[in-house]
Amino acid sequence: MPHRTRTTYETLIWRGITCRICTTHNWRIDGWTVITLRAPSDVPFPLGVNGYLSHGLEQEKLEAAGGAVAFFRAWADREAESPAFLHALARHRQGDLFKP
Repeated sequence: MPHRTRTTYETLIWRGITCRICTTHNWRIDGWTVITLRAPSDVPFPLGVNGYLSHGLEQEKLEAAGGAVAFFRAWADREAESPAFLHALARHRQGDLFKP
């Protein structure tokens, strides 16, 4: 029996930044889920490059994490403590004198 792909959309608001989450269940195989996050590209966000991240995992792991919003929120909270993100955040707050 062929698998049935199902896609849902949700919103994550993380520290005032609104992100869009797309969850595709049973992507290509039963039980495999792909979650995609899009954040504004003009503010630092600890996940992805230029506001985009796509991640695949088993449906059971996503459910155990509390769903896509909870999964990405926990991941962003962990990555927000990284030196790379803290540096990007400091540069963003300071501004760039050479940008028009």
